[in-house]
Amino acid sequence: MIINRKGTINPAHPHARDIIDEEMEVPILAHWVHHEEKGDFLLDTGLDAAYSTDPKGRLEGTDVDVFQQNKGENIAKHIEQNGINLKTVFLSHLHADHAAGVRELPKNIPYVIAKGEYGQYHPKIHGDFLEGLEELYEIDFSRATLMPPLGLGVDLLGDGSLWAILTHGHTPYHVSFLVNTLAGPILLAMDAAFIHENLELGIAPSDYTWNVKKAQETLDKIIEFLGEYPQVRVGPGHEI
Repeated sequence: MIINRKGTINPAHPHARDIIDEEMEVPILAHWVHHEEKGDFLLDTGLDAAYSTDPKGRLEGTDVDVFQQNKGENIAKHIEQNGINLKTVFLSHLHADHAAGVRELPKNIPYVIAKGEYGQYHPKIHGDFLEGLEELYEIDFSRATLMPPLGLGVDLLGDGSLWAILTHGHTPYHVSFLVNTLAGPILLAMDAAFIHENLELGIAPSDYTWNVKKAQETLDKIIEFLGEYPQVRVGPGHEI
């Protein structure tokens, strides 16, 4: 996808210096988590095959998001190629670049978001990605564990291997994920940080963002957490 650096790194932040107004091409990511006992899970879905032939994914309207995708890069193809037996999909939020792939995935498994996030879903803008789902499961953060300095976290699989962290800002109920892998812990910030430069400069995005102040507060917490736990690797939402 194409984003603008001047919106990706908030130029109004007091520490911003010479943020260039330029377009950047960044990847759209979905994360596959394999649990030795509980099976395969997705954290976000990326795009479905429609985007390989149509940048709007067969959606109409001037507000529809536009993306680039080569043939065979859609999520269902990756599922097939890797022999993934998908058990559950956890979604960070419902923007098209994170949820469009739902259209071509099985509908007989749970799809999970933070409670309240569905209220931000606008089919005319974000697409018909949830059609066919009988139920959208919700994470209730009112019963979550406080995980200073990050905030509220929920143990998704019950064994501490995968946590959902409520990270307000990009959307009102955006979620990041902490994965305790065999190679060590990884914090998948999702769109709480678009690219590594957000983390390096300590400056959150301003464009594509529901609340810039809350997005900055969330990024500050993430940076503090990474400072306290340097063994944790971090992955932004649109950079490897």
